[in-house]
Amino acid sequence: MKIAVIGSGGREHALAKRLLQDNGVNHIDIIPGNAGMELDSNLRTHDCNIKNQDALLSLCSKLSPDLIIFGPEQPLVDGTGEFLDKNGFNVLGASKDAAQLEGSKIFSKKFMFRNDIPTAEFEVYESYDEALAGLNKWKITEEGIVIKADELAAGKGVVVTWNEDEARKTLSDFFLNPDCPVNTKKVLFEKVLKGKELSAFALMDGETFITLGYACDYKRLLDGDKGPNTGGMGCFSPKLWPDKETRKCIDERVFRPIVEGMKKEGTPFKGILFAGLMLDEAVNVIEFNIRFGDPEAQTLLPLIEGNLSRVFDHAAKGSLLNLNETLTLSEKCSVHVVVASGGYPAMDGSPMNLENEIKIEESSSGTIYYAGVKQKDQKLVNTGGRVLGITCLGDSIETARDSAYKKLQSVHFEGMTYRNDIASGSDGR
Repeated sequence: MKIAVIGSGGREHALAKRLLQDNGVNHIDIIPGNAGMELDSNLRTHDCNIKNQDALLSLCSKLSPDLIIFGPEQPLVDGTGEFLDKNGFNVLGASKDAAQLEGSKIFSKKFMFRNDIPTAEFEVYESYDEALAGLNKWKITEEGIVIKADELAAGKGVVVTWNEDEARKTLSDFFLNPDCPVNTKKVLFEKVLKGKELSAFALMDGETFITLGYACDYKRLLDGDKGPNTGGMGCFSPKLWPDKETRKCIDERVFRPIVEGMKKEGTPFKGILFAGLMLDEAVNVIEFNIRFGDPEAQTLLPLIEGNLSRVFDHAAKGSLLNLNETLTLSEKCSVHVVVASGGYPAMDGSPMNLENEIKIEESSSGTIYYAGVKQKDQKLVNTGGRVLGITCLGDSIETARDSAYKKLQSVHFEGMTYRNDIASGSDGR
């Protein structure tokens, strides 16, 4: 099977390396990919601006893949997956309308309420003045508030606070500050949910779904969940949590209503659905993403056993009900640690420490997934916030964690930063 993966980060590297393990897959084309991926002779990267649909169509016509898999959300929200599908390609990725589950927080919340999917109470505001006045209704210092920009914001469009001044500043930044990386015309206010966070993943074909697994990530930059939010600084896959009853609840109260509701509303969902959940006495949805998470993909994919490429192909064709293939999860535990450039996430406009040579020494087993890197003067250098990540498996969280941090000592570049507490608790937290 000839497969093309769209994207350039660690998630796409993990997808490609996992699919290479399947019988019948000899190489993967990654569009555009990055220089770190090229270290694997079975991965071929292609320089192409994926925002240019015609250019992408031209390249795919030359490569002639049997299956195209989208990693990032933006091209799907822009309708690129649907565009390739209409041009005769077999695409695993949501249509433009279905992609609004992630592309618009307001669409997503209203969909959840229409389809009785458990989530926090919310209010919508369509201007700065309305939102500022709306703060007076909320007991911020006692109960907190979640403020969400409506549009895609690369993980930076959500602020949780118990401070009224911070809430007002967030609104000013989101609506009025041209230097803020988040600019929106609408916001959501939500009640703060309590409990433990969990990321749950399902593969959908518009008619039915397969649950792929679960992961727990760390969004804050610094140890102890301090510092600014990031795209994710590490992740682990829990072995015994959530329990069977909770997993069944997630399937029946979250994933099934998505499949049935999206079909009923004329926008069937086909692709990977990522449900960000808060688990306490009940299951509540924080948000939906229309793709694998990053770094959740780097954590979960190495645990999935079976012919994943064949299952993805059936999902893209809308034929999971005809599937004879079975996917299972390894009994191993998985821990992933992200290494970032100094200065990341640089939300205050300060420069990051970039274009330093990355040196990797021979070390213990584990897998490195590359993200923000390029070739310069025949050397691999860092070019972005999150540079690479390391995944290790083990019989326990502790074993996998120890292996990941041991392998981390083989990575060197100026200004590198990472958290030291990924999966450090007795249950990984």
